[in-house]
Amino acid sequence: MDDTPGPDDDTSVPTLTDVVDEGDIYVPVLHDIVETEASREADMFALQAELTSLTRELTDRLLHTALQEMESALFERVSDELRDELPRLIERVLKDHLEKR
Repeated sequence: MDDTPGPDDDTSVPTLTDVVDEGDIYVPVLHDIVETEASREADMFALQAELTSLTRELTDRLLHTALQEMESALFERVSDELRDELPRLIERVLKDHLEKR
């Protein structure tokens, strides 16, 4: 025998067994769409503000680090030049002073 449900079998046609209330389903209306658009715009502005804030913080941090590195490099360069040139400068001034005597 064939186990395929026939036209008179209750399992062949889906039957609504529960009562569906208006509160059970969500049907978007124009008001909801307008709120959604306003919500998206607000979300966009919030996202833009957060990205701007994070970008500024990152820029400030990177600039601060770069300035510290530049200051350190300049300090080292000036110290090296002074270390190299001061002895020669002192020697020259001393020689000039002693020769004038």
